[in-house]
Amino acid sequence: MWNELEPLVKDLVQSLLWPTGVGFELEHRRGVPPVVNDAESTAVLRAGIEAALGEDALAGTEQSSGGEDFGWYLEHISGSFARLGVWSGQDRQYDLHQPTFILDERALLVGVRVMVHAALTALA
Repeated sequence: MWNELEPLVKDLVQSLLWPTGVGFELEHRRGVPPVVNDAESTAVLRAGIEAALGEDALAGTEQSSGGEDFGWYLEHISGSFARLGVWSGQDRQYDLHQPTFILDERALLVGVRVMVHAALTALA
């Protein structure tokens, strides 16, 4: 849909305006591309999570309609985007992209451990 949106909108507007004889010019600006995880990369990452932390560490998240810069990478190379929980579970949970964000730094070691196991899985 990402690649088909511009011609689809152009065709729809053109079909609506054709009977009236009105012309138009469409200026389409693509924003941040969608994040579409590669199945093989996701399997490697999942195996890394399970090896590092156990199957219980896997948790789903709601799909977000927000933009994510990682989508630009995925236009050039296969990959998989995952979220690392960085909230301590205490006090208020602040939004990731705000100046009030607080990182529980213990999560960094967890992330490194997961990535090491994912790399070992990929090399196996």
